[in-house]
Amino acid sequence: MEKNQKIAEVAVLKETFASATSAVVIEFKGLVVGKDTAFRKSIRESKAQYRVSKNTLLRLAVKDTTFAALGDHFKGASAVATTKDDVIALAKAVNGFLKDNPAATFKAGIMDGKQIDAKQLQVLAELPSRDVLIAKLLYLMTYPISGLAVALEGIRKQKAGE
Repeated sequence: MEKNQKIAEVAVLKETFASATSAVVIEFKGLVVGKDTAFRKSIRESKAQYRVSKNTLLRLAVKDTTFAALGDHFKGASAVATTKDDVIALAKAVNGFLKDNPAATFKAGIMDGKQIDAKQLQVLAELPSRDVLIAKLLYLMTYPISGLAVALEGIRKQKAGE
């Protein structure tokens, strides 16, 4: 890789980390191409990015960012998945990939500014999706009102003698 290419790669990586809110570092040694392709597809579906680059370039890119703590984990075959939108979707995609591929391992992660480990990633992945959580919240908000409406309707029927 020529120096100009390295400079361009670091610039792209810096931009990726600057716009991201969460990142996960994965070691993918011994991974079959088909499984990596499937993982890349699931990452794209979760509106995240997946990048494999040289460790030195990754270390340079995270320097002076909120992801600087990841710099120590860029050893061996490293790949980085980042997102600026849905942290849970990224966690689900990464956790599913790690379950299906024992050759891949979780190295480190930062979600919304907090460093996480593999267990915390799994907990995040087991949370319901954002849409399900919003639906549950709306149900809980409307439940007392609908209960009141049913009670008032019962009183009305009782008064009317029905």
